[in-house]
Parts: sequence; structure tokens; C-alpha cells
Amino acid sequence: MSKKEEYEKTYFFQRLAAYVIDFMLVTVIASLLSSPFIKTKEVDSLQKNYTEITEKYLNQKIDSREYTAEMINIQYQLSQLNGLVSIITILVSVLYFVVYQLYNNGQTMGKRLLKIKVISTNGDLSMNQLIFRSFIANNILLDIISIMFVIFSSKTIYFYCVGMFSILQYVFIIISFIMIITTKEGLALHDKLVHTRVVKC
Repeated sequence: MSKKEEYEKTYFFQRLAAYVIDFMLVTVIASLLSSPFIKTKEVDSLQKNYTEITEKYLNQKIDSREYTAEMINIQYQLSQLNGLVSIITILVSVLYFVVYQLYNNGQTMGKRLLKIKVISTNGDLSMNQLIFRSFIANNILLDIISIMFVIFSSKTIYFYCVGMFSILQYVFIIISFIMIITTKEGLALHDKLVHTRVVKC
């Protein structure tokens, strides 16, 4: 493979397809590993309450203040019940997007199928680069923040702070998509920050 080919810009849909494959793979693995720990009855009960409260609000049986209070309570309880699931998801994500990718020449399964890989723009690809890259691009940081707020804060603080960080994450993703499409080298925001690049193999 020539140097020119190695650094050929990837197409946006190649990266998007690889991202979707990787996301689905991690989700399935994490779900299988965490399924014995999920409190199904409690989760189903809270989700039923969520639907009932939403219907009451839409039918104007409760006001926005009561609706918000109920939503905060339900979301907080769901996060508490799914705490172990979140931890397992974080561990699987780190092993897959950091360790596995580092020892597989900058490729996940999704990237391998789409024939693309991550490289460093300032030397050999390092674990630190993949850690920071994955924490930003694969929602690992958001999951960690959510767990921290569940453990150390009140439910109101948890609801609003996690909501704010979630919005920031979505904004970051949108900016990255735009950058991949419009920039000459197809760099996402996280690529700029950690000095990496996704190229064709």
C-alpha cells in the first residue's frame, strides 16, 4: 500500500457505517453480560409510570411542574437501577474501543469491515490517544459523568446536569459530522483534539 493510499480521505458514510456496527456490537455484548443483573420488574414498573405520567400531562391532568418532578424522580430511579449495567457498558466500551483497537492496528470490527482505520498524526497511535478519543466520541465520558452524579448528587442536580452534558455531547457529534464532511482531511472534532485521523486501509 502506498503512502498516498494510506492517507486517502475516508468517506463520511464509511465512518458512519463503522460507527453504527461498533455501537450495535458493544450494545449487544454489554446487554448479554449485564442481563443477569437487570431488575426487570422494577424497570418495567418505572417505564409504565413514565408512560402514565406522560399521558396525564398530555391530557392536562397534571401541570408542567408536577410532570417535571415526576420525570426527575423516574429518571433518577432508572439510573440507580441501571448503575451496574452502565459500569459494564463502560468496561466493554473501553476494552473494545481502546484496548482492542490499539492492538488491532487502529481498527474495530466496524472499521475493519469498512476497510478504514485510526492513525496518529504525530507518531505511533498510543493508548492515551485512543482513551481520550473514545471517551469523547463513544459516549464513555457521558456514561461516567452520569454514574458520578447518581452516586454523589441529588436527583434534581443529576437530572439537569446530565441533561446538559447530553446536549453538549449531541452538539459535539453534530459538529464532528459537519467537520468530517466539509474539511479537506475529513477530521472530526475529536480527531483534531487528540491528533488522530481515520484513513482508508
